[in-house]
Amino acid sequence: MEENNQEQNDELFVGDKGFWGCWGAKLLFTLISVKFWGLAASIWISTSLLRDDHITNEQWMVFNTTLWGLIFGMKEVFRISQGKDKRERQLVKQIAKDEERLKKIEMYAQGEKTAFTKEGFEIVGAEPEMKEA
Repeated sequence: MEENNQEQNDELFVGDKGFWGCWGAKLLFTLISVKFWGLAASIWISTSLLRDDHITNEQWMVFNTTLWGLIFGMKEVFRISQGKDKRERQLVKQIAKDEERLKKIEMYAQGEKTAFTKEGFEIVGAEPEMKEA
């Protein structure tokens, strides 16, 4: 049950099984990402320009904070939208289940012979009615 809950949350904690493997994979993917190398190159170039007095320390600070803010801001926007999509898919599944349950309740209310209660629960293990001879 606990593993199923972790799969639904997509979260691992330090003591959880598989944490360090996932951490290593995340580190590897981060090291090969364009975002990482773009940030490293921008800091290196801007620091070289600062050291050679081609830009001022204020320009260096504004450039780097703006670039980091844009990159990590967009990362959070995508993360939020991904979470929103996941919640929307869960909501669509729940709505489909609720509509099926409502259909069963309506069938019961119309007097059709069903194996469901008026609340939409399936009747399990009910014996057929015996007619006395």
